[in-house]
Amino acid sequence: MRLTYTSPGDLGRAPFWLQSACLTPWLALVLYLTHRFADDASVMLFLLPTVGFFVVLAIPGIAFDFQGVVFAGTFFCCFFSSAIFGTVLNGAGKDRVADLTMIAFYIAFAMVFGFGLFRLMGKAFQRLS
Repeated sequence: MRLTYTSPGDLGRAPFWLQSACLTPWLALVLYLTHRFADDASVMLFLLPTVGFFVVLAIPGIAFDFQGVVFAGTFFCCFFSSAIFGTVLNGAGKDRVADLTMIAFYIAFAMVFGFGLFRLMGKAFQRLS
């Protein structure tokens, strides 16, 4: 099994920016679905990241470490959806902005962690096989 990884040269190419731009509507959809079906939030917490992972896998040319970004971002958007919507709907003034900024930082940090973790997992898997 051959895995591809995001290279520094990919960062300047249009396909990378296109897939990164598609990540934002996906995460917004994840937030909406998790909030809309709050009774099934625990199912969504595991279903949506898996769906995101396999949908990205089906797109040719997407790197394995970018799948980690999608997986981690989707998981944490599901996890924080109630906090995000609670802050937006019930937050007040500066506290709302600070809370949303921190939640966005946590999600971005999780996506960077997912990128690194999937890159390491892929490299380890390739060495073992």
